Amino acid sequence: MKPIAIWVLLAAVFLAGCAPYKYHAAPVSPAALAQGLYSRSLDDPDLRSWMERNADFQTSVWPLQGWDLDSLTLAAFYFNPDLDVARANVASAEAAIQTAAMKPNPTVSAGPGYETAPEAPFIMGIDFSLPIETAGKRGYRIASATHLSRASRIQLAQTAWVVRSRVRSAFVDYLFAKKAAGLLRTQESLQSKYAEIIETRFRAGEIALPEVTTARIDLTSLRQALRAAEGQVNTTHAALASAIGIPDSALDGKTLIWRELDHPPDLASLPSRTIHEAAVLNRLDVQRALEQYEAAQSNLQLQAALQYPDINIGPGYAYEEGYHLLSLRLSSILPLRNHNEGPIAEAEAQRKVAGTQLLAIQSTVISDSDKALAQYAAIYATLQESRHSVSELEQQQRIATRLLQSGETEQFTVIAAEVQTAVAERSRLDAQHQAQLSLGLLEDALQRPIDPGTTPAFPRIAPR
Repeated sequence: MKPIAIWVLLAAVFLAGCAPYKYHAAPVSPAALAQGLYSRSLDDPDLRSWMERNADFQTSVWPLQGWDLDSLTLAAFYFNPDLDVARANVASAEAAIQTAAMKPNPTVSAGPGYETAPEAPFIMGIDFSLPIETAGKRGYRIASATHLSRASRIQLAQTAWVVRSRVRSAFVDYLFAKKAAGLLRTQESLQSKYAEIIETRFRAGEIALPEVTTARIDLTSLRQALRAAEGQVNTTHAALASAIGIPDSALDGKTLIWRELDHPPDLASLPSRTIHEAAVLNRLDVQRALEQYEAAQSNLQLQAALQYPDINIGPGYAYEEGYHLLSLRLSSILPLRNHNEGPIAEAEAQRKVAGTQLLAIQSTVISDSDKALAQYAAIYATLQESRHSVSELEQQQRIATRLLQSGETEQFTVIAAEVQTAVAERSRLDAQHQAQLSLGLLEDALQRPIDPGTTPAFPRIAPR
């Protein structure tokens, strides 16, 4: 009977050698990766194809003549490495479903023996065992892995929202930095003229020296603020490129536009009840926490099912003393020393943790939306006041200009009015900047754009 054992072992070796997966090395070169990052460009035709395929973004001109928040967000979805990490996590979670669905392989064993009886000293035995899972364990494993996979997909969408939020914030900062630098240049020019007139009047003996000193100090401060603002333009430009996932040079020469930047929505369009409902129903972290809770429930069901032992069934064959012996064996673990109490207690505790996390996230969502809405309301009121102040000063400036044209006043009065208007314009610009940043925080609290018409819904966040 030795040939039978040999054939059994050869069959097992053959089946093991038929494994379908073959390992392939995938070496990583840091230098090549860095070169790829430096070579990224918004003119990349592959970016256009990805945008058309995954976001229905249609354009007849490429490269784009102007980039707005929508197109920059899509570029970030394509380039930003954080999304690559999230996509890899999704692939890992989906592979875990395949692992959970695997059925245990049967086992086979064969081996010779020897006994002292001279008639038939050789013994040969072959055993085959087929494991059978009981109590629906495989289904619970699959359910838990499926919920975790859904949670990872929601995490991918949440990562995409974080990327979009960073792009929006950096875009706002850059555009207002450019506006601030432009206003400071205008104000510096007006303040320079104002200082010249003051010095002329001082030399004529019309005013005292302290007024000249004050004008010179104001001019120096403005020039310092202008240099700082110009540096801020460069800094925010680099921050925007980083949020997208491209080198700073890739944004050079691009026209960046945001038509509604100076017109944040009125408070009447943001009722608190609607904000609360949108926050609770739309927040991705709430949906992810719910999937994690369901995964914890399935895991508890699995641990409870593990109280019931699996069964191993299989035929056996033996050759002894010239006789062929056939048998059918059943085997199982006897649950005498434990009934899986420890893992069940852990799974119950994990389900409780998941439930309290879900409740805590919902509470945070409501709190965040209340805080963001209150902050936006306060800043919007400041913006309205600054607009009113600018409107009044512009009216005074127009009156001073008419008086100068009619010969009823002097150039000094007009320049002073223009300087006051420029100062108020800077205050209004700062209020507009803060309003847009606050609006971004409100969108973060809802995890959706305030105006769905201005920003596309999340595309199919496919890999590049």
